[in-house]
Amino acid sequence: MKRLLAVLGLLVLSTSRPTPAQSTAPLDRLQDPITGREVVRYVSPAHETHHYYFVSPWSPTGDKLLFFRFDDEVEKLTATGRYPGALWIMDVNGGERRRLTGSLPGHYHVGVNQLWGPNGDFVYLQSRSKDRQCMARVSVGGGVVECVDTPVPCGRLSPDGTQLSCGTAGEQGVFDLSSELYEKLVTLAQARELSPNRAKTAEEPSQLQNTRFSPTGDRLMIVHRTREPFPRLVEIFVYDFKDRSLRWLADNLHHPSWRPDGKAILFVRHDSRTNQQWLAEVDVETGEDRVAFDAEHVAAGHPSYHPRKPHLVVTDCYGGEMGNGLALINLKTQKMTQLVTVPLGSRPEVAADERFQFRNWGIWFPPRKYLNEPRPVWNHDGSKILYTSEESGRMNLYVVDTSDL
Repeated sequence: MKRLLAVLGLLVLSTSRPTPAQSTAPLDRLQDPITGREVVRYVSPAHETHHYYFVSPWSPTGDKLLFFRFDDEVEKLTATGRYPGALWIMDVNGGERRRLTGSLPGHYHVGVNQLWGPNGDFVYLQSRSKDRQCMARVSVGGGVVECVDTPVPCGRLSPDGTQLSCGTAGEQGVFDLSSELYEKLVTLAQARELSPNRAKTAEEPSQLQNTRFSPTGDRLMIVHRTREPFPRLVEIFVYDFKDRSLRWLADNLHHPSWRPDGKAILFVRHDSRTNQQWLAEVDVETGEDRVAFDAEHVAAGHPSYHPRKPHLVVTDCYGGEMGNGLALINLKTQKMTQLVTVPLGSRPEVAADERFQFRNWGIWFPPRKYLNEPRPVWNHDGSKILYTSEESGRMNLYVVDTSDL
């Protein structure tokens, strides 16, 4: 890059020798008394979060974890707040736990939108420091935090590491890191005109968001939604780099996820008449929309495919037979089983329905003792899943072994 880059005034620690901000995370080796699964908790006195269900905290080599650690003084998190903390990295065995940045405001769900560069040499983050707000990067070996100079906010990195997906509520595009050029690809007006739901948004404000590269890097998924806190309309479009086309794919959905081969997108659907949910999948080539799993109600929040066995899906659950833990769904056998209970050993909750006041994406949540959304994410070969739980009194990182699947 010719001029990446303005240097931010953020503390970065060298890895050449131990520092006060470098330590080893004690491991609490557990077994789920209900499912029998082996679980490891990375013990920490602070709240920690890994990002989201479709962004891997595992390094490309699979031996390190990237996460955001809130300051020890942060007692309580809310789903919409930002709290002081820093970006951290550690070995998967808990060793070499060290801080990469100085103080940054982090979000409960995603920290600072941290993600790995393709070779594992750098990590990217969204800096909201007092110096500047930007997409930034820092070497895992220590050094300065550099701000990538982009004309619009950016949030995702292409699989080959050459482009950032960027945009605003009114447009989405890509920024080429080599040429330092931004290209606008899609506008809100285009999406609204192409949508079969345009009559619904004629008088309603809406926005584009959550643009994500396909695993193969040849397409972008773009979410279009109305602006209510729990939107009345959510739909997805796909932009194809090969023929530079924009296509509408599906609606009535939440929390979409690419299939590992880049040929389909999985999401959750909700029936407002019955308050039931199921999984659906849309083929990005044909636009064919099909039911992927509806054998029983899926109180799902964040589903994703096994990276090598796409007939297996993991999701976190909120109420019902799976309780507040993780569920494993087999799309071939149409069976759903409990993978991990949260808290460990807890029994299933009553079904989520209109008896409860808190509603999220169409389903009502039973009361929970603490704020927690596990947001499970697979490692690269599907042998482990990382998630969060606040059952210790702090939101900590947990890993469950799935090598037998």
